[in-house]
Amino acid sequence: MMKFVIGYFVFQILLLIVILVITHQTDKNSRKAFLQPNEVPEGFEKTSETFIDTKTKKTIYVYYNRHTGKRIYVEH
Repeated sequence: MMKFVIGYFVFQILLLIVILVITHQTDKNSRKAFLQPNEVPEGFEKTSETFIDTKTKKTIYVYYNRHTGKRIYVEH
């Protein structure tokens, strides 16, 4: 019985560590650094899309490259 209890707690600790590692990776991916207006590469066009960053409360504009399909986000 004691082996089962110890195994259960070890499993719970390992599961917690895995969840923390996964959420840390996900959080790093969601913390994008937005470009400044003078950093927009050539070939990108400003779209009508805008949104407000929830952390900084700044307006973010979306730029689009027709040739590559890539989108970038620029802080204003």
